[in-house]
Amino acid sequence: MPPRLSHRKSTTGCLRCKARKVKCDEKRPHCGHCARHNVLCEYPGLMTVIYNPRPSKFKPTNTVACQRCEESPWPSLPSPGLGGRRVLELRLMHHWVTVTAGTMSSAQLSSVREMWNVSVPQMAFEYEPLLHTLLALAAAHRATLLPGEASPLRPISHGYIDSALKWHRSVTGKLDDNTSESVCLNAVLISLYTLFLRSEGAPEPYEPPILWLSMARGIHTIMRTTYHQLMASNSRLCPLLVAQPTLWQRESSDSDEIHAKPFNYLLEYHPEEMTDMVKNAYSGTIAYLEYLYVAVQSREPDFVIRKIFNGFPPVVPRLFLDFVREKRPRALAIIAHLFALAKGVENIWWLYGIPEQEVRGIDGIMPADWKWALAWPLSIIAQDPPANRASSSVTMRDFIDTLS
Repeated sequence: MPPRLSHRKSTTGCLRCKARKVKCDEKRPHCGHCARHNVLCEYPGLMTVIYNPRPSKFKPTNTVACQRCEESPWPSLPSPGLGGRRVLELRLMHHWVTVTAGTMSSAQLSSVREMWNVSVPQMAFEYEPLLHTLLALAAAHRATLLPGEASPLRPISHGYIDSALKWHRSVTGKLDDNTSESVCLNAVLISLYTLFLRSEGAPEPYEPPILWLSMARGIHTIMRTTYHQLMASNSRLCPLLVAQPTLWQRESSDSDEIHAKPFNYLLEYHPEEMTDMVKNAYSGTIAYLEYLYVAVQSREPDFVIRKIFNGFPPVVPRLFLDFVREKRPRALAIIAHLFALAKGVENIWWLYGIPEQEVRGIDGIMPADWKWALAWPLSIIAQDPPANRASSSVTMRDFIDTLS
């Protein structure tokens, strides 16, 4: 056996070369090995020497600033440096502008697409929590597109969203007319992220998507306070606000008699269990569900269906969300119908795979005497939509029609 060539041990090489126990040429920003394998090249942060002076009778003049210096708001993120967090954030922002922005709400409209591409990054540079949310979404999206990068990107995505949530909660606790457009948009995007998290696997035993419902419901509170101010000031969010479907209102009883009520059976089972207040909450929720159903039947574009789907938590009565939290069978059945209606438009990264997971999860915890209420949702998610919906003559929406 030929003798092994000896070499000086690298002490400042990249993390990947250290893990593989190979010599790193330490080139920046990408070493030779990482460049050849086309993988992310990261270098460890600079070593910090902590100096502990003797106790002094003088106190620092800015204890808050000192405390902030000691705290690390990004404990799970890569260390700073040319090969660390700075390059990562540039890469993620580039991914947002060139790829992720085109998957956001109403991006099919040119004015809204420009908002996501240009205005939203500008707003993020003015409001750090929004910046962290954009980076979290870009990392999550990139992880779905590039499975080889998913393992390092998932904790990075979680780290950014945790930082965004920390500041977002403190701001939304004191809303007023001066609440910025960036705060409003951050609420929308955080809600979207909490929905995407369901794609990483439902908890065992199954729990309803309470976090998504609660975060999305918060949009209603924020927009109720700020909507008119945003429109009057010609906010950068106006393209999105104008593009949203007309604010839904429940139809009158006269029109109720004219239109079919495909999900009324969810109200007719054991009506004696509901007080008038409870029945009104369920009735309002089912009415919105039927509004979504009509949009599906009418062959509205996919992005419109997804907007109506995402509008469910902000619009339905707050009391209904309490029923979901309590796992009341009627409320769970309604949620199963909601996700079944989204099955035909799940061809987007932040929704893909979630409808089937939620319907089957609810089926797993539904009491036996309510199992019948899941027959329709289970029939929907049992069908595999065609691989090429554009060229196929049969779509998931056609199948929904056959069950109506």
